[in-house]
Amino acid sequence: MDYRQLFSDDVVRQEFLDRFDEITAGATGLGGFESVDAGLTADRAAEAVERMTEGLWVPDGSGLEAIIERFTRPVHLVQKSTFKLPPDGRATSANVTARVERARGPLEKAIPSVGRIDLRNHDLKWVGTGWMVGPRLVVTNRHVAEAFAREAQAGAGSGSGFAFKQSWTGKVVRPSLDWYQEFQQPEESRFRVTEVVWIEPDHRYDVALLRIDATGEDGENPPPPIALDTSGARVSGWIAVIGYPGHDSRADLADQQRIFDGVYNCKRLAAGQLTAVEGQDVVHHDATTLGGNSGSAVIDLDSGKAVALHFGGAAGRSNVAVHAAAVARIVRAHG
Repeated sequence: MDYRQLFSDDVVRQEFLDRFDEITAGATGLGGFESVDAGLTADRAAEAVERMTEGLWVPDGSGLEAIIERFTRPVHLVQKSTFKLPPDGRATSANVTARVERARGPLEKAIPSVGRIDLRNHDLKWVGTGWMVGPRLVVTNRHVAEAFAREAQAGAGSGSGFAFKQSWTGKVVRPSLDWYQEFQQPEESRFRVTEVVWIEPDHRYDVALLRIDATGEDGENPPPPIALDTSGARVSGWIAVIGYPGHDSRADLADQQRIFDGVYNCKRLAAGQLTAVEGQDVVHHDATTLGGNSGSAVIDLDSGKAVALHFGGAAGRSNVAVHAAAVARIVRAHG
C-alpha cells in the first residue's frame, strides 16, 4: 500500500479528521480492533495524515493505519454480481463511497467476467484470479499459471508449447475458472481451462493467457470480455480492483482481520487510485489487496475498462500492475 495519495483529496482528508472520534469509537467496539492503541487522538491522527501525504509514514503498530485504510480504501463484498460495504457498522468515507457509487453500472458489468482459478489434483484448492480478455481467453499472472503449467518439452505434442503439470501422485493438474465464489452465495459457474496459451518469460511482464471451454459445466456461455483501456494510465485516476483476496501470511495478520473482517477467498471489490506510472507498462495503485488478488482486473471507474492487470504489492509500499497496453500487445501476439 502506497499511503501518499490516501489524503491527496482535501475533502477526504478533512472528512477523516472531522469524523475521527466517530471512526475510532466505532472501530474499537468491534471485532478485530481490540488491540488499537487507546492513546490515539485527533492530533496524533492529524500528524500521521501529514506524514502519509509526505511519504514519511511508517506503520507503528497502533492500529491507526488499519483504521485509515478501512476508512479511505474499503473493500466491498460481492454478492449476486453486485457489491456493497460489509454490514459491520464501521465508518467509511462518504466521499470515496460516492465516487464508487457513481461507477456502479460499469463495475457491475465487469464483475461477472472476473473469476477464481481453482485447481484439482493439486495441493492448493485455488491459486489466484483471472478475467476474460477475449472470446474464451482469460488473462492472469505468469506466477499464477506456473502453479499448474510449465513449458512443454520438445516433441511432447503440445500445440501451444505449454503443458499442465502433474501432481506428486502422477495425476494431471486440472485448472478451472469459477465466475462466482461470492460471499455466502451457493452459485457456481465453472469452466475448464483447456489450454495454456502463453506464459510470458520471467524477465518480462507477469502475464499469462489461458483458453477455457466453450461452455461451462452446466452448459452456460462464458462471460463477455472486459475491454482494455490502452490510452494511458492517469496518475490519481480512480480504479477498482476486482479479484479474490486470500489470507496472506506475508501481510500483518491483525490488520488483515481489521480490514477484511476475516472474510477471504471470495470475490471482493476494492477502490483506490493510480499512484504512479513506471516506464510505459507498469502502473502502481493503492487499492487494498492480498495475495489471492494476483491476476485481478484493475478497472478504471470512468471508462469501465480494464486499465491494468494486478500482479503484486507490499505493505507500506505500492501495489503494482501491468498496464493494459502491454496486456493488449500480448493478446494480439499470442491470443
